Amino acid sequence: MEDYKRKFIEFAFANGLKVFENPADDRTLKSKRISPWFLNVGEFNDGATLGNLAEAYADSLIASGVSVDLIYGIPEKGVGLVAPVAAEMARKGHNVGWFFTRKLPKEHGEATGKTDLTKLIVGKIPREGQVIGQLDDVFTAGDAKYMARQELQSLGDFMLPLLAIALDRQEVAVNGKSAIEEYESKTGTKVISVIKATDVLDYLKEEFARDGTNREVLGKRIERLSNYLRVYGTSEARNYVGKLEQKIVERDRSVIPACDVETIEQFEELVKKTADIEGIGAYKIGFELGLTYGLPKIVETARKHTSKPLIYDHQKAGTDIPDTGKNFARTCKKAGIDAVIFFPQSGPETERAWIYHAFDHGLKVIVGGRMTHPAYSVSEGGFITDEGAMEMYRIAARAGVSNFVVPGNKQDVIKSIKECIESDGVESVFYAPGFVAQGGKIEDATKVAGNKWHAIVGRGIYSANDIRKAALEFTSQIS
Repeated sequence: MEDYKRKFIEFAFANGLKVFENPADDRTLKSKRISPWFLNVGEFNDGATLGNLAEAYADSLIASGVSVDLIYGIPEKGVGLVAPVAAEMARKGHNVGWFFTRKLPKEHGEATGKTDLTKLIVGKIPREGQVIGQLDDVFTAGDAKYMARQELQSLGDFMLPLLAIALDRQEVAVNGKSAIEEYESKTGTKVISVIKATDVLDYLKEEFARDGTNREVLGKRIERLSNYLRVYGTSEARNYVGKLEQKIVERDRSVIPACDVETIEQFEELVKKTADIEGIGAYKIGFELGLTYGLPKIVETARKHTSKPLIYDHQKAGTDIPDTGKNFARTCKKAGIDAVIFFPQSGPETERAWIYHAFDHGLKVIVGGRMTHPAYSVSEGGFITDEGAMEMYRIAARAGVSNFVVPGNKQDVIKSIKECIESDGVESVFYAPGFVAQGGKIEDATKVAGNKWHAIVGRGIYSANDIRKAALEFTSQIS
């Protein structure tokens, strides 16, 4: 890491940069995302802090290798930055002009009887053909940047090769694209930042290696920031943090009983009679048991007989607003649940939020998009578009999920989902319901699901006259 970046990060941590180890301290961003980290440049509001910030901007502008004639402060935060940054650049041997534009034209003083530019500009008046670098604090959706560009272009014919910001959070927008990459592609202007999210992560890792007394706190900060970037990060950030290993079932193939029974006594009998069967990989708990008895009681009952994973299927979780994902994840983790199933039908921001909060609370995540029953997707006569359902899988795969629910009675759908997920470089593990009562056959699903998949079987096991015998029969089919 360049010295100026390290110096700025150290200074920023003392003056407004936060990475929280406790979810209760998280902040809601302007984008409405709940974030474990943030930097408020507005807290650099005295001479000392502004001087350090201006020096960091100057260093990043010089390090870019792009030579500019003037720097322009984008309203509002850029207006207060541009003059001190120009002063720092001059101190480092790069004397450039600075300016910003007024909200309303000035009609008195030096502007009396002058040209329009004098009325509109504070600072050095730019000349046609000059190279202008732009300054702002952060880059979110980019609306202010596009407006500033239009305003500059209305003033004359200038070259605008560079835009400098303090922090690149390296996040995608709701549409899954990087707002900065889109801006660069549309305008030809390169966006540089003093620091970016992965620089902060690098710094924390260096501190972790160096600090023997504060490792628990630093480790938690590293974990939480890494998970946030896995879900919300650009492709560059996601590649940096790497994939999250989330193996739920130890076996590559197994049968998972769907414990959709009415009473806790029936549930305990089901677990007791099947827990020692090698081919039983986990237990899926539905909303009826959870709402009737409470998840902690259900987990306590299961743990009398098995240590195998307990998967909670709220049928269907992930269909509320993004914020509720945090409470859902906290509740499941506190109860002792190992993994959760989401069908995120209320949009990409809900999907990302619920996945992130589950990761953040140490839960493993399984995501579904297509279901077993008829008339679900538009092509079947239902409401959910086929591409919309596929996008649920695609977003999850890019967010670090490798476990997915697929309809076991629809082999063509399984094949399409597998191709979609693996085109993003994700090795998928499938969890497939839809057998027995819904007509699916385990041997048919095996042909398309691949080597790693788990059959979810409900009534075929818990409604059988001999539960253990039925479980042994199903596990023999998938081994």
